[in-house]
Amino acid sequence: MRVEDGTNSNPGRRSPAAGGRSPWPRRLLILGYGGLIAIALAGWSWAPRVFWTVVMPMVPIGFVLAGFHAWRRACPIAAAGELGARRRAEGAPRLGRWLRDHGSVIALSILVAVLVLRLVLINGDAAALGVFLLALPLLAYVVNRRWGGRTFCQSFCPVGVVERIYTDAARAVVAPHAPDASGCATCTGCVASCPDLDARRSFERTRTRLSKRVATYAFPGVVFAFYAHYALRGGSWAHYFDGAWTRDPFAWDHVLGAGYAAAPQVPGVLAAALTLVSFGLISALVFFGIERLLARRTGAERATHVTLVIAGFVAFNVFYLFAGAPTLRLVPGATDAVSLVVAAASLSVLLQRWRLPDRRRRTKPQRAQRQQRAAQPRRRLPVLAEVSR
Repeated sequence: MRVEDGTNSNPGRRSPAAGGRSPWPRRLLILGYGGLIAIALAGWSWAPRVFWTVVMPMVPIGFVLAGFHAWRRACPIAAAGELGARRRAEGAPRLGRWLRDHGSVIALSILVAVLVLRLVLINGDAAALGVFLLALPLLAYVVNRRWGGRTFCQSFCPVGVVERIYTDAARAVVAPHAPDASGCATCTGCVASCPDLDARRSFERTRTRLSKRVATYAFPGVVFAFYAHYALRGGSWAHYFDGAWTRDPFAWDHVLGAGYAAAPQVPGVLAAALTLVSFGLISALVFFGIERLLARRTGAERATHVTLVIAGFVAFNVFYLFAGAPTLRLVPGATDAVSLVVAAASLSVLLQRWRLPDRRRRTKPQRAQRQQRAAQPRRRLPVLAEVSR
């Protein structure tokens, strides 16, 4: 069976991890996510602080510790997307190939837009936060109902791109022998080399794509820029670490007022966008330079692999220099404890990904196993109408 546009060659394949009933972590997270939306929409003033300085810092360390596939199976936004995919009309088109191939850059661009929105609108406004949290699963539902599969997760989700950058091809830190698949009940071929079916294979096949490299190399700069903007606008780092921004409801002054302490004539929304984009571009240039230097010693493919791993490691640790700090500083010893967990988890993932073999450097047993699997006859599995036609 052949699929013309480069998606998975076996679109009818069933994931070994796909099942009927939702696992208990997903049900628990859905309840928690719904509770956060209700609390925020009710206007509780402490909701932004809890979400931005407690809940959100737990997400990246959570999917690094639990693993890529565990998070895919538990994510409440993905659950909403799956409901949309189940109601997709038979014969509906899939997402265009260009959009699928450039999903990493598209998702990072959406993430940058969300961060700008945070800085000027939803950081300290409970009602705006509630609307934003409600919009994400609704958007996942609509996108997946239109294009099927996990199109939202793969090409549009601002959390999904971060998840891939941090965990690509690495097993769970706390459960390295957990199931290594999280695919849909029936694959629709919504993306080429689906990471939900085989994350390591997906990483090997997509790591040299320009879209993936640009998104990954720019990301450390975007992370640092987000937190640096508090200092650039407020005049000092205390503007972030005191946490006062979590109690600052929306005002038009955030959007149109002074964007920088040193350049008050720049509007706030423009300053936020300029900071994120400029730092992202500088970061991308730095890591492309590192990749070029490494290529002279190790070859282009290995240099790309190593640079992707380093960029993810740097972004993860830069994030935890700041994430949650306004609240962690209120609890004695909490900052040191979190730093220890972050260092151990990031080092574990770094070592796992660093040791991944190149396709051209497989050991003899690995090559023999691949040849044996290739020689086995493939079963023809049921596929969706639009793929089989």
